[in-house]
Amino acid sequence: MSTTNPLGRAPIKALFFQYYGPALISMLSSTAHQVINGIIIGQQVGKEGLAAVGLYGPVIIVLVSLTLPIMIGGGVLIGKSLGAANYQKAQQVFQFATTLVLLLGGMLALTAPLVAKPLAQFLAGSGNTALARNTANYAFWQLISLPFFFLGMIWGNFVRADNAPKVSRNASILAAGVNVVLDLILIVGFHKGVEGASMATAMAFVCGPIYLFVYMLKGTTHYSIPSFRFSLRLDEWRDYIKIGLPSFASEIAFSSGLLLINQKLIKYGSTAIAAFGLINYLSFILVRLFTAAMIAALPIMSFNIGARQPHRVLETLRFSLLYTLALGVLIAALGFLVPDQLVTLFSGDQSAQYHQVASQAMSLYFLLFLAAGPNYLLAAYLQSTGKPTLSILINCLKGFVLVVLCLGVLPDRLGLSGVWLSRSLAEILTLLLVSLYTLYYRSKYYAESTLLPAA
Repeated sequence: MSTTNPLGRAPIKALFFQYYGPALISMLSSTAHQVINGIIIGQQVGKEGLAAVGLYGPVIIVLVSLTLPIMIGGGVLIGKSLGAANYQKAQQVFQFATTLVLLLGGMLALTAPLVAKPLAQFLAGSGNTALARNTANYAFWQLISLPFFFLGMIWGNFVRADNAPKVSRNASILAAGVNVVLDLILIVGFHKGVEGASMATAMAFVCGPIYLFVYMLKGTTHYSIPSFRFSLRLDEWRDYIKIGLPSFASEIAFSSGLLLINQKLIKYGSTAIAAFGLINYLSFILVRLFTAAMIAALPIMSFNIGARQPHRVLETLRFSLLYTLALGVLIAALGFLVPDQLVTLFSGDQSAQYHQVASQAMSLYFLLFLAAGPNYLLAAYLQSTGKPTLSILINCLKGFVLVVLCLGVLPDRLGLSGVWLSRSLAEILTLLLVSLYTLYYRSKYYAESTLLPAA
């Protein structure tokens, strides 16, 4: 198989960018439609509408974290199965994952009529009935569409693992385009407000999986839709969960760390909190440059593990680490050299105090990009090579544990600057610690013989 599939024979640099481009476009198309969606809601509904969508954001993070183990674990196992030319195993993984997310998404969707209103009251508080109503309307349709949202996530990743990254990209672009068009129709044309925005997003979630379903139905993948059977049987289910668990830990740790930073900023006033909102918004966009690198590297590494070509796995790791290091230096330099210009570009004409606080925040917070990419890559490498414990440790250290330690020490000594540095220092310390540890035990983590699966 490795001699015929490009994943097993094409030059690593060319393969990386073949996957990196579609992954990045897919993620940026999603970001673009979120920005457009926000503009339309803001113009047509006002701040109450935007607040309702924003309040639902943490719920999305929790829901994504539930499915990430299924998506990442399944993608790695499918990649390994394809590398070993074990198409029967790839079919079993495909059936197991699809059945699992349909059950999970279906059960959550059925709760929508019961939980949408209580959930909205919890998120918005009991004092603001208009905001709670808008949040409930938004949550209802989002919950209803969860089976399709989950399917789009895992099928897109599986198609990408089967050497079709552009198909996954096209599904994301289609969903984003449909969302924007339906926003205009339902919000502007029919004045459906926040409920219309949620309906538009829900219908867009349906389009992505349908596109992927049609592609797979043509028989162009190594797993078959016509042969599909609902199944929760998979002999390697423990390995599946172990591989995917670091991604779950990453999401939970990351969201918890951000919440702690936000709470720490409260005593510094509304200007600091507003600056953090801008910095966080920009970092969410910029970090996609690095998550796309992880998404690009994973199928190449997984396939070549299954194909018993460990030298290509290590070559992929080396190149992707160098690429993300260079990219991180560039972004950190921008935050250090031109923070004022970036603040003006994204926040307009604000007070001098806000510009000063936000510029300082950007200079210090953007230092995290020096280590963010390599940390993503090392965690993904350890996931795919069967060392999930250290991968989980990386995600917990950078996202929560070291953030807590830095927040407990730095603000007392450096004031507000210490808060901005906490996330950056957590990322950098994590990279240093993990690099030193794995290099010291390089025979365990980087030797070719340790990457070969059992025959």
